Amino acid sequence: MSRPDKDSQAALDTLVLALAAVPELTASAERIAFLRAQAHEAFLPLMPRMRCEQSFKPRAARLDALGMKSSDSKIDGQYDLVLLLPDRQRDQTQADLARGFDLLRPGGTLVVSLHNDWGAKRYEKLVQSVAGSTQMISKNHCRVFWATKTDALQETTLAQWRVHAPLRRVLEGRFWSRPGLFAWDHIDEGSQFLADLLPTDLKGHGADLGAGWGYLSDQVLRKCPDIDAIDLYEAERDALDAAKRNLGLIMVRVKQRMVWSDVAQGIDSRKYDFIVMNPPFHEGRLPDPRLGMKFIAAASAGLKPHGQLWLVANRQLPYEAIIAEAFGESRLVEQRGNYKVITATQPLMTKEKDPRRKRGWVERK
Repeated sequence: MSRPDKDSQAALDTLVLALAAVPELTASAERIAFLRAQAHEAFLPLMPRMRCEQSFKPRAARLDALGMKSSDSKIDGQYDLVLLLPDRQRDQTQADLARGFDLLRPGGTLVVSLHNDWGAKRYEKLVQSVAGSTQMISKNHCRVFWATKTDALQETTLAQWRVHAPLRRVLEGRFWSRPGLFAWDHIDEGSQFLADLLPTDLKGHGADLGAGWGYLSDQVLRKCPDIDAIDLYEAERDALDAAKRNLGLIMVRVKQRMVWSDVAQGIDSRKYDFIVMNPPFHEGRLPDPRLGMKFIAAASAGLKPHGQLWLVANRQLPYEAIIAEAFGESRLVEQRGNYKVITATQPLMTKEKDPRRKRGWVERK
């Protein structure tokens, strides 16, 4: 399971400290909502009163494993207390703040925890301008601040923040996306490089691992007329909502399946004729090449014996060794700037069914 980002973990720990230091925040709250929730044992006593929402699969899995079951869809209703752990993107954070206030009953309290490097002081001032006043605790290079929903709430500002939440058209109307998604308002340079080099003879049933809002899948379906079906695996559920709309714009008879999944934990048991991917290599702000390595292993295990992998990666990432272990043949297609495109065939790995094996991968017999 992927590791939590250090800044995000610090914000979570500081939220726990603040709730312990100010017990009146939770004492009288009969209904609690936790937006962008993260797992922590300190929240378990609150679970009979709490609903958790998390759109990122690795974090949702940690919630479920701890017994803090996360909602599969957007939660609604009115709450006495709303907890929020925003991510880094500005427009997304403003939309989350507006939604936090919208979920509160009159007199309810919104509690936000942010790392200082993520703009905590700035966002506290924004909330203060909307709510009139805030209270704050600072610890762990983080800031926890809270405000009460009153009749003085600045609805005009909240309305300006809400517009950042829905999917919107980007790139001159070609695609749908929203703030907070990877490369949300532009085509990632690596994905564009791979799309330019993809062959036109890919066919059968394929998969896009780490599909984002669907650009690579869009390009595959437009370039390759003999594809019957494509499965998009993506850890961010909001990205899949955008991808579903984007691929729906392609007038081709191709079955499309959206899979909310942490590819680093492997993919399902079906086998594919081809896989394309631009694997992530960061956990939060921390570079972690092991993420891409896990994607490569998952691709090898998910391909048919004749299947082929097409991937793009930053030039400095050391993927060649795992590719050599996972595939019988591979070649560097092209290098351009900071990126390289590699194709590989003859997959050598498969999912290990024996749970006693820690690696979870064995050579294909």
